[in-house]
Amino acid sequence: MEIRTNYMDGNYAIYVDYGILEDQISQYTSQYTSVHFIVDQNVYTLYQDSTLSFVQNPIILEGGEASKSFDAFKRITETLLERGIKRNDLLIVIGGGAVGDAGGFAAATVLRGVDYIQVPTTLLAHDSSIGGKTAINSTFGKNLIGAFHRPKAVIYDLSFLETLPPHELLSGFGEVFKHALLKDEQTVKALMEATKNEISLDTLKPFIISGIETKMHYVTNDEKESGIRKFLNLGHTLGHAIEYKYKMPHGIAIVLGLYFMIYASNAEERQNIFDLKLFRHYFEQHGYPLDQLKTINETEMMTLMGKDKKNQSSGSIGFVLMKNFGQCYFTEIDNDLLEKYIKQLKESL
Repeated sequence: MEIRTNYMDGNYAIYVDYGILEDQISQYTSQYTSVHFIVDQNVYTLYQDSTLSFVQNPIILEGGEASKSFDAFKRITETLLERGIKRNDLLIVIGGGAVGDAGGFAAATVLRGVDYIQVPTTLLAHDSSIGGKTAINSTFGKNLIGAFHRPKAVIYDLSFLETLPPHELLSGFGEVFKHALLKDEQTVKALMEATKNEISLDTLKPFIISGIETKMHYVTNDEKESGIRKFLNLGHTLGHAIEYKYKMPHGIAIVLGLYFMIYASNAEERQNIFDLKLFRHYFEQHGYPLDQLKTINETEMMTLMGKDKKNQSSGSIGFVLMKNFGQCYFTEIDNDLLEKYIKQLKESL
């Protein structure tokens, strides 16, 4: 399946299917003088003799957040420069969300920007590979150093997902669920019904495609996150703080953030819009550690959330909440009130 962006200009295609990688890449590589590859170490180990056998002399990155450090960024860019990368070369980034972020940021900055293609290999990366956000981490928090740089294409070969370990599937599903919440109640109910017994790849393909289409709606209408693109941060304000503090997989931390978002949305609207018991049972049934929320330190979480890029003032924290399924809004919650919500959530669990 091919999904195209609809910017005013500079559009690109997102290809989604099984076994499409080499054929789709070949449609682009002939347009460039040279092609450079950045590949997730775990992915290369699994696929160097099969799906990635055509990849020559790749820069190998350690998977996960280690790939988004200053040291890793320096190694990527220095290696590319050592190999003589030119402005008319193409960079192909193959890996999970973290490698995609780091490789995309290298593409955005080396020689002031070169063309690149994202090849996401995890369920989580179906979200992060789209929209042109690139970033590395700071000692002060996640994704605080980055740039907007659109890829020339996103090639999402679903064959890579077949070797995902269970915790990666669980993590990626967090973003799939977020996209369903952003769309409408019907999609949430359909997703929960399809996964009521287990989260399996067999049932997820239509929801992955739906999630990509949902994300494209937001990023093409607000590329630089000045308005509605902020809604894609649903669950991420507290989720990022938990991820950073507890070194928890991104999507699993986001589910914890989504549960708090649901709680805070009910509190702000002063009515039970969302059935907390239903969501708690569903998330816990699939192994998401909601009990971790009982142990978080309010002061520590407030400090970490205070560094979020969406914040506009020092006395409050920017949050994306919901009036109903598919109806988001951005608000600033007073620090004292937000701390109260966290304490109340902990007591409710």
